[in-house]
Amino acid sequence: MLNKRIITFAVCVFLSLQSFSSMAGQSGFRGKVLKFNGDVEVISDKGESRIVKNTDEPLKENDTIVTKEGARIVVQFDDGALSVLDEKSRLRVEKSSWFSYLGGKVYFTFKKVFGESRHIKTRAATLGIRGTTFIISENSNQDGESVALKEGLLQVETTGPAFEIHKQKELDEFEQFKLEQMQERQATQDEFEAYKKQIAKEFVEYQREFTLQPNRVISLSGYRVDETAMTEADEADFESFESEAEDLIKNFRSRSKGLIAK
Repeated sequence: MLNKRIITFAVCVFLSLQSFSSMAGQSGFRGKVLKFNGDVEVISDKGESRIVKNTDEPLKENDTIVTKEGARIVVQFDDGALSVLDEKSRLRVEKSSWFSYLGGKVYFTFKKVFGESRHIKTRAATLGIRGTTFIISENSNQDGESVALKEGLLQVETTGPAFEIHKQKELDEFEQFKLEQMQERQATQDEFEAYKKQIAKEFVEYQREFTLQPNRVISLSGYRVDETAMTEADEADFESFESEAEDLIKNFRSRSKGLIAK
């Protein structure tokens, strides 16, 4: 029984790779649909619109993927990227190794490959990517975007003036202990808030590019960058996306490891 399952899995992977390889020969081919639910629209560079009706539908250069309310789509690209678009999201598929984030909430995972890095353009930044997993979403004020990085590294480069980067000071273990003790015995709310401000000071620096580390989140409003640690809400977003495409992501990553091993 186990052998049959292994053979069946291997055949499915082989057929998937064959399908992807045959599509790659098409002019302007960039990827294909792996899974979707709800209403998803694809707009070509000529402004022609079509509704996604089947898995394995091809995606071409300069196609824009648009998910309607309540919809999601999982797509795989020819440059070692897999993406999940949440409802009311937009992503433009450009030339190989380039994407443009246009709104909503989008999950990306990229294979670790050698050679040219991949890039995603946002309103204020260009993200340089190798092997990494992250989410881009509109920030709370909807005047910019946030990037939550789960693993790997992201090189963040400005598309205009230097970034004004704001970072919160990380608390060491003793400061965290004092904060917890203060919270437990707080005499007044004012005393507690004053103490928090004293030990959680912010510092500002100006850079045209910087590297985002794992488990960190940046929020871009214009060219102001606020960097913080990942929260439980951010982790829940990753869980939601990865449960949507769990088997597809596992297969995608296992093939990536196999290619690297070779």
